[in-house]
Amino acid sequence: MTRSEHRTAATLPPVTLTPEEAAAVAVALAARPDGPYSDAGRGALEKVLDVLEPDPARRAQLLATSLWVSAEAGHSADVRAVVEESVARRRVVSLRYRDGKGLASRREVEPQLLVQSSDHLFLVAWCRERDALRWFRIDRIEAAEVTGEAAPRRDLAGLGAPPSSGHPAGRRLGRTPPVTTEPPRLTVLPGGRR
Repeated sequence: MTRSEHRTAATLPPVTLTPEEAAAVAVALAARPDGPYSDAGRGALEKVLDVLEPDPARRAQLLATSLWVSAEAGHSADVRAVVEESVARRRVVSLRYRDGKGLASRREVEPQLLVQSSDHLFLVAWCRERDALRWFRIDRIEAAEVTGEAAPRRDLAGLGAPPSSGHPAGRRLGRTPPVTTEPPRLTVLPGGRR
């Protein structure tokens, strides 16, 4: 039989944190706002701010900022979950997307796959507006909604590598890939590891 015991609070010797280390703690807590220790993490963050920032008004501002970061992290996780669902279920997804120049647009796309580069996660999808395959950076998707419409599979030949940081994502390919009924094949390149 397992028994839970109430533990008394532990005291630590003085711990010195740089502002960057304290910011790292806040960002890590904000990245998992609904994590298993989120309440305890918020309490720890409040204690850290109590020590680092004696001014109550400034401390309240820092806490509000961390809540904003936490809300943004939660929103990003929600968008990613919708995009992942659209790929897994092969359903057309409606995106509100902001490109590298900051221009916003609404797109209906046929998701094909998710690609992780060293810098970013991308949704590779057939853009109905552009009538071409496009690379959509997940961090630039402001909103996503899965529709009930099935997304046809597209030929991904000639897709190439993810766009580099300086390259505008989603350049138009030279030809229109046909709709295919077969699932895409996975090719294992030599030297790869699992």
